[in-house]
Amino acid sequence: MKGDKAHLRTRIAKSGMDYKGYNIAVHEMGHNVEQTISLYMVDNYMMQGVPNTAFTEALAFIFQKRDLFLLGKKDNDPNKEALAALDQFWMSYEIMGVSLVDMSVWKWLYENPDATTEQLKEKVIGTAKDVWNKYYAGVFGIKDCPLLAIYSHMIDNPLYLPNYPVGHLIDFQIDEYLKGKNFADEIVRIYSSGRMIPQLWMKNAVGSEISIKPILDATDKALAIVK
Repeated sequence: MKGDKAHLRTRIAKSGMDYKGYNIAVHEMGHNVEQTISLYMVDNYMMQGVPNTAFTEALAFIFQKRDLFLLGKKDNDPNKEALAALDQFWMSYEIMGVSLVDMSVWKWLYENPDATTEQLKEKVIGTAKDVWNKYYAGVFGIKDCPLLAIYSHMIDNPLYLPNYPVGHLIDFQIDEYLKGKNFADEIVRIYSSGRMIPQLWMKNAVGSEISIKPILDATDKALAIVK
């Protein structure tokens, strides 16, 4: 609510903040910026916020990628953009599997409301293996891996995980759009739109709807550069 303070949470070890803690902090700062803009700068209070969680995750990803830039460290690698596209593709591929497990498990839970803890555990691990075998085993050469069951979000925060891959797609499109533009001005303009329907929000932001095509096109180009 207006007047409340935005809270940023990260990990700080006894010896001080390490890179992982800092990287998470920059991600969370993206959330803080989003919630501040979408609360105070939206014309109509009833429209405050963003269409859904994927849109706030997108800005957090955009901030997170700039963590070293904020420290004044420049990346002069000529393949920087190609590597960033491949990284974005890979992160999307990874979290999409987790999201499929999340959606499948909750569908099963609604169909089995009296399921026990052990039955739920068995279903999560079994679904994780099924999704892995269908979409990942051919790439990694390993079958029946339960790795996709690792996220506690799945039970702690129902159907949150699918926001991450959609957030990556939004992040990629916004980041491409921001090239050559004033970062602060555009972020304020984009995130002060309010809680519109997702595709209208995205059209207002970058001129086109949410799509997987931009990241796939960028990945094809990157693979021609990075061998």
